[in-house]
Amino acid sequence: MARIFFPLSTAIFGVAIATPAYAEIPEAVRQMMETAAREGNPAELAAIVKFARLTYPAQSVDIDNLILSLESIRAQSEPVPVAITPPPAPTPPPPAPAPPPQIKWSGRGDLGGFHTSGNTDSFGITVGAVIKRTGTAWSHQIRLRGDYQESEGRTSREYLNAAYQSDWAIGDRYYALGIIEYERDVLAGLDHRATSSLGLGWRVVREPNVAISLEAGPAYRKEWPRSGIERSSLAGRGALTSSWQMNDKVRLTNNMELVAEEDSNTIRAVTGLQAKLTGRISSQISYDLRYQDRPLSGKEETDTVTRIGLTYDF
Repeated sequence: MARIFFPLSTAIFGVAIATPAYAEIPEAVRQMMETAAREGNPAELAAIVKFARLTYPAQSVDIDNLILSLESIRAQSEPVPVAITPPPAPTPPPPAPAPPPQIKWSGRGDLGGFHTSGNTDSFGITVGAVIKRTGTAWSHQIRLRGDYQESEGRTSREYLNAAYQSDWAIGDRYYALGIIEYERDVLAGLDHRATSSLGLGWRVVREPNVAISLEAGPAYRKEWPRSGIERSSLAGRGALTSSWQMNDKVRLTNNMELVAEEDSNTIRAVTGLQAKLTGRISSQISYDLRYQDRPLSGKEETDTVTRIGLTYDF
């Protein structure tokens, strides 16, 4: 044997070459065939066999038998592949729970004084608050207002207003609404007045600095005047609300509401101007106009209230 190789396959090839059956094949051809078979290169082995047959046609049978022997020995010397079972895929984690709906609370409280004209000319104090809860589909708002004054030991103004409004978003610009409102205005001759309304709203303008909304729907109103004669009626309600953030400190608002009954119409318009003093505190001046085309006996059609005070945002 010409050379000794450490790999087992090499030793086996060497034994095969030394077999007398292939003694007729030239030594150089056997070594080239052995090397190509050991390295597992079929293309080189096929090329060597092709030219060996052309060069030594008398040994073609021996060359073919040597090829079969080399391939058999190589197949026996190759390791048997061991099937490796992959580890089971890890169990995917459970899906993350849906994030809770975004809910935002906000509000504003104010305290100040006012000047009235119409049925009376006087000064007094006023307090108010607005609380809002805004969600993905539903939003809720509570509005509170109270005015009180005494003149010469007598109560000359006593006004209370409380309203709750709930909005349900139908789309980006439309919403359904429901309102319940309570009023007490001793000066106007009303012990109590309750108004409820359902309707639809349309956000006409919805920009970062400007917002305008329209609301309309049927309403029901019941009054308890100081005269003692209760009255109730169906009505229609319409409202226009607007807000303009003039700059980072000054904001102008206007809220107008019309309640049209069968024999009476009531209009209320409140215009306010806020100027921010600190992060949460602002100064505010507002003009509140209330008009009723058929007021109670002895009362004027129009009342106005001018309020000046401070507001606190939270």
